[in-house]
Amino acid sequence: MAVLLLLIPPLIWALAKLATRYFNRRTADLQQKTEALKAASAARAQIDPTAFGLPSDGDLDPTRATAPGADAAQLAQAEEAATAGDWKPFAAYLAEAGTDWNERYRRLWKLAEHASKDDGWLSAWRAAEPGSADAAVVHATALIDLAWQVRSSKQAKHVTREQFDAFHRVLGEATEASRAAAELAPDDPSPFVSQLPIAMGLGWSHEQFDALWQQVIARAPYHYSAHQTALQYWCRKWSGSHEQMSAFAERAAAGAPPESLLSGLRLAALHELEFTEDDYRSWMTPQANQAIDKVIADLKTVPTDDPRLPGLHHLLAYGLTHNRRWAEAVEQFRLADRYIDHAPWTYTGRPKATYIEIRNRARTGWDKAGRPTPPTA
Repeated sequence: MAVLLLLIPPLIWALAKLATRYFNRRTADLQQKTEALKAASAARAQIDPTAFGLPSDGDLDPTRATAPGADAAQLAQAEEAATAGDWKPFAAYLAEAGTDWNERYRRLWKLAEHASKDDGWLSAWRAAEPGSADAAVVHATALIDLAWQVRSSKQAKHVTREQFDAFHRVLGEATEASRAAAELAPDDPSPFVSQLPIAMGLGWSHEQFDALWQQVIARAPYHYSAHQTALQYWCRKWSGSHEQMSAFAERAAAGAPPESLLSGLRLAALHELEFTEDDYRSWMTPQANQAIDKVIADLKTVPTDDPRLPGLHHLLAYGLTHNRRWAEAVEQFRLADRYIDHAPWTYTGRPKATYIEIRNRARTGWDKAGRPTPPTA
């Protein structure tokens, strides 16, 4: 018995040593596997995006939403003239849009953004043509742009009381200016569409907003920017709820022709829901996939240089990546090009980094899947 007692400590020591060796070996194996996985991941991340037909990381431009359009030279000349005090090229640029209300609104905001920084040319225009409806709507829209610059795009908790006071004051001026512009051109939806961000910023009641909305759709039932802004009004972060936002998107998309591209409202609503709730599962449902498929189909009904397309390409690339539809996601990233001042990237505060992260995920998934061709049907 005494002998057995003497043997126990050496046996325990030997067993402990064997166990230590075993666990050390297992730990080493796990470390090797972990390092191998990290190395493989790093190698995939280092694959040159241009090998996939994508812009390089260094070429990405977070300051622009779209490539310079066919009218870029004309716009640049008009801006140069306006800086020198000549308003006529800008007036001609806006007038050329005619009754293409989407295009008119796009051009209107180009003028408004310039005027909100330097309005000397606009003051000269209004003095020379006091009855000009175009000059009036540019003035109103410039006030709206100025108000939102004062507020900033930050969340409300990061906006100071002084900023809010100035924001509301300028929006009040913009309200009167928009109504005056509408009186000068009662058939033009632009002064009414311009009031939508006013309604959002001032927290108009649902009844007030609905009355304004009826004025908009009576003149332009499928106005793209109007619907995008209205969707924001119905978001929970402004004056609505998830349910009201989603219902608005569904109603608008369901009754719109494909070339209106209002099917994209469903994607915008999905992103708002995902971002607000911090839950990517909103993209991973049969309904989300159906919404994605509808937008992809609708894109084929408009010219490839349509200025509405880049924003939809970005949302599609994002949603397709979360659905692991790698080939289609990479294709949408290709189509989106290098200009990334768009949702969903702008929501994060680090648009370029977020874009690169999601794009890397898409191209890595596509590469691992054998780089399949996206479906064409």
